Amino acid sequence: MDKFPSRERTSATSLAPRVSAVVVVRDVRPHQPNFAPLDLSLRSALAEPWIDDLVIVDHGNAPEVSAALRALQADRRDVKLVSAAPELSSAAAANQGAKYALGRWLLFLAPDVVLQRGAVARMAAAGGGARTPWIVGGRLTDTEGRERRAVRAGSLNAWSAIAIALDWAKAPTPRRKKIEQDEPEPSLVAAVSGAFMLIPRSDFQQLGGFDEGYATYAADLDLCRRAADAGGSILFQPDAAGVQLSRPQRSRKHLQGLALFVAKSAKTPFQRAFAAIAMPALSVVLGLRDLVAGRPPQPRR
Repeated sequence: MDKFPSRERTSATSLAPRVSAVVVVRDVRPHQPNFAPLDLSLRSALAEPWIDDLVIVDHGNAPEVSAALRALQADRRDVKLVSAAPELSSAAAANQGAKYALGRWLLFLAPDVVLQRGAVARMAAAGGGARTPWIVGGRLTDTEGRERRAVRAGSLNAWSAIAIALDWAKAPTPRRKKIEQDEPEPSLVAAVSGAFMLIPRSDFQQLGGFDEGYATYAADLDLCRRAADAGGSILFQPDAAGVQLSRPQRSRKHLQGLALFVAKSAKTPFQRAFAAIAMPALSVVLGLRDLVAGRPPQPRR
């Protein structure tokens, strides 16, 4: 990697508002499947002209990985490395990284997502004129071009946890621009993925950041719900794309996140009653789904 930012990056800094990318690197080990995607993800962020600084949160990684991240910071003046205690939640680690970001906008990026060039500019443009607080998400695919679940249409409430657990979601219908019919417009949605999410830093601070009670999952759903409740806009920009190199695995913490989301979203007596039994209920729902699909039960670590 280059020691100093490119001329293109320097020009972008002088002509456009700054974007900070925040990448939480959690529990990465050398020679493990999550190690190779990390390097590609960081390189793609550093190559994106609209990203003017990169904040990497070292969150419980192997010593060799931490050393490599320190070396990257030493070689790049646009990289800031922040250490987060292993016992902190992923949401807390993301909040810690955001405190060190310098940009007007924050891009939260998973360490296995490789950005398509120009994606950040398209996301920022999608937020122009949107009701604040606003959040914009991009489109995620796997390495074979298949869509990954990165957006949720419809409403978002306590009952949404069941649809999320079963991976049910109505895809947003892209609108077309009147002049350029081949370019879809951003769609209003209920939630976007924290693996690929842009938000103004002032809006993030106004919302209080991610809820740190979420261990590893559903903090993004909660942030989107709170932004919508505050009268803001949640937008999906399909022209902003990234490739997610690894497949997210469900675990017991996944269920804990959904159960916490149910509890924090419950507004009616029926929803509060469901919140009291959400954890075992969602476990049963997932078990039945796997049984019907003919898959062995997935581990719930």
